[in-house]
Amino acid sequence: MRTTSLLCAAVASMVLALASQAVLAAEVEISNAWVKESIPGSENGAGYLTITNTGIESATVIGVSTESARASEVHQHILRDGMMRMRRVPELPIAPNETLVFQPGGYHLMLFGVKKPFRAGDQVEFTLKFSDGYQATFTAEVQPIR
Repeated sequence: MRTTSLLCAAVASMVLALASQAVLAAEVEISNAWVKESIPGSENGAGYLTITNTGIESATVIGVSTESARASEVHQHILRDGMMRMRRVPELPIAPNETLVFQPGGYHLMLFGVKKPFRAGDQVEFTLKFSDGYQATFTAEVQPIR
C-alpha cells in the first residue's frame, strides 16, 4: 500500500511539474513579418516583424534561425558617438502586454550568408527561440527595396 501511495505521489508531482512548464511557455503573437529584398552583390539580409507578449509572464527571445541563411541573429541599431552601429542582442526580454516592433534603424533579424538572393514575393521561414524552450515559427514575405 505504501509503495502505491509513493508511486501515485511521484506521478502527481511529475504531472504538476509538466503542467507548470506549459504555463510558463511564452505566449507571443508575431505579425507584420517581412524581409528586405536582397541588394545585388550582398550576402547579408534583414528581417522585420512585430512581437506582442500576450502572456502574464515576461518572454525572452534568445535566438532566431532560418534555413535561408548560414547564420541569423537578433540585432539592434544604436547611436554611439554620433555613429549608427549594430550590435547583437543575445537576450531580448518582452514584458507582459508589451509589443516590440522590429524595423529599419532599430531591432531586426540579421541574416548572414543568404543562400539565395531574396526576391520580392518570396517567402522566408523563421523560428524565434525563447529562454523557456518555446519556439515560434513564422513566415515573412520579401518586400521590394523602396
